[in-house]
Amino acid sequence: MKKWLILLGAVAVVAGIYYVARQQRYEPPWAQPKLGKVTRGDIRVPITASGLIRANQEVELKSKASGRIIDVPVVEGMYVRVGQPVARLDPDDEQRRLDRAQADFDRAEALLTQAKVAVERAAVSIESAKARAEEISAQGEIAKFELQKVEELAARGQASAQQLNDARAQYRMSLAQQESARIAITSAELAKQDAETAVASQQALVNSARKTLEDSVQRVKETTVLAPVDAIVTEVFVKPGVLVQSATEGFTGGTPVMRLADVSKKMVIARLDEADYGRVLNISPLDALPDMPQLRETAAQDAEQLAQRSGTVTLMVDAFKDDTFTGRIVRVEPQGKLNAGSSIIQFDVHVEVTDEKRHKLPLGAQAQVEFTVESAIGTLRVPAEAVKTFEGQKGVYVKTPPPPGSSERYGKKFVPCRFGISDGEYTQVISVLADGRLNEGDEVFTKLPEEPGERR
Repeated sequence: MKKWLILLGAVAVVAGIYYVARQQRYEPPWAQPKLGKVTRGDIRVPITASGLIRANQEVELKSKASGRIIDVPVVEGMYVRVGQPVARLDPDDEQRRLDRAQADFDRAEALLTQAKVAVERAAVSIESAKARAEEISAQGEIAKFELQKVEELAARGQASAQQLNDARAQYRMSLAQQESARIAITSAELAKQDAETAVASQQALVNSARKTLEDSVQRVKETTVLAPVDAIVTEVFVKPGVLVQSATEGFTGGTPVMRLADVSKKMVIARLDEADYGRVLNISPLDALPDMPQLRETAAQDAEQLAQRSGTVTLMVDAFKDDTFTGRIVRVEPQGKLNAGSSIIQFDVHVEVTDEKRHKLPLGAQAQVEFTVESAIGTLRVPAEAVKTFEGQKGVYVKTPPPPGSSERYGKKFVPCRFGISDGEYTQVISVLADGRLNEGDEVFTKLPEEPGERR
């Protein structure tokens, strides 16, 4: 009897469990609905492109002097200041050139001094010739007076023919001497002109010798190669013992010594697909737009779009996965380039890294550049998966209490909406249509519950 009572009790327990199970509807995990919340926040729609971290400019440094390298006091990665020595050449060859240039200059100056003395001597000769001419002219006046006096005496018979002939001869000699003095003056003046020409010619030789001397002095100084800018040494091409050729004298343009990178600014040239070009152009600052006729003028007239032209971008690099960096668009190139190996046209967008942490970015690193082409700040938003369609109208299903007396666990109500931008995670709610209401904090279905009869 006791065994039968135990058996009846067990049957009753099983029956009770079966009854409770029949009242509870089991839903496997894949059939359960999913919910999200209506929130208020920011939505940004990005476009991404990639490029390499670059220096503001790269300088290939060459020596203006020729010779053998005797010292290279820098290595790759070292930061150098403007005017800092980065390489030294053996100065012997340039010093010999300097000594020859100095000797040539001294010789040219000595010859110039001689030429100037010749000009002074010619000037003295002119003055002497003029004085002699004055003396002869005075003697000629006396000879003329004596001739006139003898001619008068001879006319009265008081002078002999011999006296008259002597007076006339003396006068002609005076005229000849005057002509000779005039020729002497002209000759002296021509000699002075020749001397002055020689001075000008020699002065040109002195100037040329001085320039050669100055160049030689500079070349001796340039045997110490100095950094032209504050920069990082990225490559060193020479080592002690190597012969280098002058960049100003060689036919090959000189021997490269090293390459420097000016990192006062860091840049990224991002390759942008043709399909995204227009949207990036719409957020670029006016001074970054291509300098094409009417493009900047037309963009400046759109006041609504002008407010969005900050040109701010976000950069990410694998070297610092947890960090993001800010940048600014500085130039958008108008000419597309065909991507090698494909038929895709891409455009280069020059971005300056403006972030205060930009010193961390290594040159040559791959950067992902994110352009925010559309954004909504502090907007009402729903999960993107919550956007559904009912009878041709887009909206969301809001979770409501189940209908009274219903065995359903969930209730729902369709609220038609007008949506804006979406970043894939959230979608902007611009307005609620008809008589619907949608408030911050409401729960909406991202996956709808199954209708009665859909499940066995």
